Amino acid sequence: MPPFHQHLEIGPRDGSRFQMVIAQVDTSSTYTLMPATVLTMLGVAPEWTQTLERASGEQEERQLAEVRIRLNGQERTTVCVFGGPDSEPVLGAHTLLSFGLAVDAANQRLVPATLQLGQ
Repeated sequence: MPPFHQHLEIGPRDGSRFQMVIAQVDTSSTYTLMPATVLTMLGVAPEWTQTLERASGEQEERQLAEVRIRLNGQERTTVCVFGGPDSEPVLGAHTLLSFGLAVDAANQRLVPATLQLGQ
């Protein structure tokens, strides 16, 4: 899938303030990722550390937190990874699913997803 970008707003879990960002949509990334400087500016502090795997197979410990995201007129809390200062913001699969969205790769846009309920 060729990369494309999506405008969104991100803030602390309590929704007290938001920052507009442009994030690369990447369904191969489980979680959303934001530069740590943006998260810190918003008052978001790391809540836990988890081992995550890069596309190269290399594993590394990263800090994570719950954040609030505004996307397409809706708001949800979601997991966010603290990235490096030069990290490009990434909108990951977990966040997309929490908004009930899927990727239309041919038209490079987000569309309503068919979500599974189970039995």
